[in-house]
Amino acid sequence: MGDFQYEGKMGLREAIVGRRSVRRFKPDPVPKEVIEELFEYALWAPSGMNRQNWYFVVVTGEDRDKIVKVCERAYHSHVKGTVEKLFAKAPQVIKATENFFATLGGAPVVVLAYADPGPYSEETDIQSVAAAIQNLLLLAYEKGLGTCWMTGPTFDWEEFNRLLGMEGKKFIALIPLGYPDEEPRPPKRKPGRVEYRGFSEEEA
Repeated sequence: MGDFQYEGKMGLREAIVGRRSVRRFKPDPVPKEVIEELFEYALWAPSGMNRQNWYFVVVTGEDRDKIVKVCERAYHSHVKGTVEKLFAKAPQVIKATENFFATLGGAPVVVLAYADPGPYSEETDIQSVAAAIQNLLLLAYEKGLGTCWMTGPTFDWEEFNRLLGMEGKKFIALIPLGYPDEEPRPPKRKPGRVEYRGFSEEEA
């Protein structure tokens, strides 16, 4: 894509503050052209050495249902123990998490994010794809769509790769996508996460 004029109406700050992880979706299909537009801009993310080494697989229909089945198995084989330990005092969270892995909230579309391994480091590859994922999430919110950035399913990467016929790429994340059927409340931001050094007292 060459020179372009972006015609989005939502401000960047509004998108950043308003975006939420959605775990319940309407069954309405998402038109392919809408998803294509999301990726047209999402792929303008920065990447290590400008390799642009991201690769996305967008799945719907029967293939989407197969992906959900693998997610359900991944929860029980790799995720369940950690969730039950972290949320031992919140059984409702445990139950909701298990249900989400088993259904992906009814999202009609699933996006699988991969990285082509590069010459520098795995961390660089992951960060490059993560930048494109964040763009995708913000753009989806601007379009009235909901998403949820999931890394739990990647523990079963071999099964996903077999299902998709994927070789030579690292599975980074799975993202359910669709029109939201909930309005999650924003969690409070944790303080003390930024430290400033070298500024004068007036600037600080």
